[in-house]
Amino acid sequence: MYSLKGYLTRNLLITLTFAMVLLLYFLYQGIQILTQDFVASRLQHDADSLISALNNNPDGTWALTTDRLPNVYHRVNSGHYFAIQIGEQTLRSRSLFDHNVNMPKLAAGEHHQATEFIGKEHWLMFSQAVIKDDQLVTLWVTEDISELEQTQIHFLAFASAAVLLTIVILLLAQYQLLKRGFKPLEQMPEAIRQMRTQGQEINPDQMPSEIIPLIEEIDRLVNQLGQRVQRSRNALGNLAHEMKRPLQGLQSYLESLPPEQRNEGSKVLANLHHIIERELKRTKIVGMSTPGRYTVLDDDLAPLIQVMQRIYPDRIIHSHYASGLVMPFDRDDLLELLGNLLDNACKHSRKNIEIRIVHQTAATAGYGIIVSDDGEGVSDAALSIIIERGIRLDESIQGHGLGLSICKDIVDSYQGELSFSHAKQGGLEASVFLPIPS
Repeated sequence: MYSLKGYLTRNLLITLTFAMVLLLYFLYQGIQILTQDFVASRLQHDADSLISALNNNPDGTWALTTDRLPNVYHRVNSGHYFAIQIGEQTLRSRSLFDHNVNMPKLAAGEHHQATEFIGKEHWLMFSQAVIKDDQLVTLWVTEDISELEQTQIHFLAFASAAVLLTIVILLLAQYQLLKRGFKPLEQMPEAIRQMRTQGQEINPDQMPSEIIPLIEEIDRLVNQLGQRVQRSRNALGNLAHEMKRPLQGLQSYLESLPPEQRNEGSKVLANLHHIIERELKRTKIVGMSTPGRYTVLDDDLAPLIQVMQRIYPDRIIHSHYASGLVMPFDRDDLLELLGNLLDNACKHSRKNIEIRIVHQTAATAGYGIIVSDDGEGVSDAALSIIIERGIRLDESIQGHGLGLSICKDIVDSYQGELSFSHAKQGGLEASVFLPIPS
């Protein structure tokens, strides 16, 4: 499992970093080229000025008109230097002081540009050869560009900080955009929970179009699961109905047998009747299957009570629970549990049955269910057998067994507790505690 936000942010960071590094590299190279071209252009202008200031004396020597030269050439180590070679004569700027200059050998009309580190200085050198007064004149003009390079470094540092700040701003903007873009997805768990607990379909109009196929597949999966479970229940109910007629024929056949064989066959036949009645009752109690949906008591308990009162019209069922209470348990499981408890109570009560459902928030949070009747109840000995672990309830207590084994299986599947006691009305009281699922 991985975070889509983290994946997108990480890839954006890598892309931005790579792009910004390339940008800084080309920016640095561009500044270098522009700086050197600018300085070289200035050196070329100085070379032209030197040629103009160069005079040939009557005695054949050469001299410069110094008042036409910039002052930087007169200050020692000023960073601006020149040298002129005419035949055997060399003219040097005072700023060169004791620096040795290797004059390049150039033909007339040629020029040359180069860089060289001299001590702490970085020289950009421009050389040019011209013909003046029928003599070859070679000029060498240099400028120290180390200060310009320091300025470039400072600018590059500032640009790097600006790029870093830009990356941070873009990442924050991306995070906000992703947060806003994924906000509809945060509604998905709640929408799925409502679909599971209340049967509400997910509204695709409130979701991004990119996840509509996922929503449609979830809807199809839930519907398909419900149809499969419903088909299984219907098939089981139909099978139970179809078995009734052969069992009636078998009952008639048993009556024609000798008493010993008849008694043994009757026990087997009674067990078959027991299984058939149990499955028919489960189908009738649960009704339309909705697997995975939570139990909404306002919607689900009242129809169950109506079913019981149609089966037992002379019984009165009193229900007590908080309005709007939703139990986070599978609706089919809980209706089967409540239906079996109510069926057992209705079957053995005189008139009144009471069911109480409460949400407990004590040390162990969960839901308590109490179903009691005003029937004859059971003896203390029988009661101890009912609550004894490992005893099949439907085989232990005559009259109070049908469906109670199913109840115990359902309660055990939720790591709950099922116990029995004497009701205040005189009958049997069944108490169930179901902890909240983790």
